[in-house]
Amino acid sequence: MQFEIKNYETPIFRYVMGICTFAVLVSIGLYAYLGAFSRYLGDDYCEAMLFKDSSPVSAVIERYTAGNWPRATMRYSNLLFEGFSELLGKNAMQITITSMSLLWIIGLIYGIHEIRKFLKVNWPLQLDFFLGILLVFFSFLLAPSLFQTVYWRSAMMTHFAPLVFGSFLVAFLANQFRRAENHPISAVSNVIVFFAAFIIAGFSEPPTTTMLTAVPLLMAAIWVWGKSPARPKQLTLLAWIFAGVFLGLVVMLLSPASANAAQEKTLNIAQVLGNSFLYSYLFMIDSLRTLPLPLFISALIPFMLIWLYRHEKTSVLSNEQKRAVVFLMLAVPFLIWLLIAAGFAPSVYGQGFPVERMRFLARTLMIIALMLEGALLGLILKNLFWGYGRTLIYWAILTLFTALSIAYPLRAAYHVYTVDLPEYRTRAELWDVRQSQIYVLISQGQTDLVIYQLDGVEGVKEMDVSESHWVNHCAAQYYGINSIRALPEENLP
Repeated sequence: MQFEIKNYETPIFRYVMGICTFAVLVSIGLYAYLGAFSRYLGDDYCEAMLFKDSSPVSAVIERYTAGNWPRATMRYSNLLFEGFSELLGKNAMQITITSMSLLWIIGLIYGIHEIRKFLKVNWPLQLDFFLGILLVFFSFLLAPSLFQTVYWRSAMMTHFAPLVFGSFLVAFLANQFRRAENHPISAVSNVIVFFAAFIIAGFSEPPTTTMLTAVPLLMAAIWVWGKSPARPKQLTLLAWIFAGVFLGLVVMLLSPASANAAQEKTLNIAQVLGNSFLYSYLFMIDSLRTLPLPLFISALIPFMLIWLYRHEKTSVLSNEQKRAVVFLMLAVPFLIWLLIAAGFAPSVYGQGFPVERMRFLARTLMIIALMLEGALLGLILKNLFWGYGRTLIYWAILTLFTALSIAYPLRAAYHVYTVDLPEYRTRAELWDVRQSQIYVLISQGQTDLVIYQLDGVEGVKEMDVSESHWVNHCAAQYYGINSIRALPEENLP
């Protein structure tokens, strides 16, 4: 499908796009800024203390072979990148989380740009930029548990990091697909996608099973609809990706932690698959029922964007292209249902319905599907309403697009600025003061510390009153002391 999208009705649309882009950037900028107030919580102490005397690679190998910490021994990439994060020094947490948010923005924009170039869709780079940041905005806005997914490093490295690195892999893959039409694919490119897929697979099981499902589907699509000269090269790239993901899954399954867990469970494939599809369906229905307006707007904005950028008469979609677009629109809901079910399968096997932070990938897939459906619908309906009342309808759609694209992100930005930001800042300041007190007590030679207690955050455990609690035990090891207790301030000696 090759066509060109232009807007030659009025130059004001360029200014509207600029303002709308700025509004969305303000919102996601504030979301990224919240990462500057992230501090150690719960598992962060347990993972950070591993790197006191070990390199990231050594710590990963030690925990993989030990088998006494299932969460770290099974998943190798999250612990590896947490080790690299610790190398950044005392501000490692803040730098890492803020940087990951910014990297995701860049990766999605780059990915949309490369996919658009591969599909030979000719529109301004500004649209790639806007659609990329719009996807980030709705993903953050509608995240089932944004704090646990993005601002708690332990879970962020498990559930958010694979999406960040995955966006760059998708962009690179689309770039190589396009090059394959006229150039050979180098062995270096095959090695890059293999290694990248292996690393992404090691963050956690949901993105791994999702990729193991998505890659064969994409291979089938390339086999059926791909162009003959490029098809073998594109299939080879996908085969290398599949091999990398599969190897990552094997590495996790062969870990001592996985072996111990497997002895305690009986695998019933039919039950796991059945519940995965059921939970995927229930998740999508519940999302549409509880978040109808924002999900509708996530589809409406791309629809209006494409509709406003109408085609030249010489590049109107042919009947064959229209049938392809309609087929894709019908297929997308089923594909997303399948991919979400694949991502849910590890949780279904391990614990049942996925916890909130594990649903971030599923919610993002839903948003991608809705944005794509909206854009495709705008493509199909591009020539409607351009006869009678053409100017009036154009300005009505432009006004609605402008209002939604500016007001909705700024409304979210106002909430982050007035509610979330003060809360995050206050807690970070209290944590910093307590951290300074801990180091003062240590410098005085104390090894059994009693400090003031902070509340847990959105289900993430803080240090407990008991020195034997697992968080306290990890914190004591992290600070290099015998024990540590956290009491309410009024109960301090």
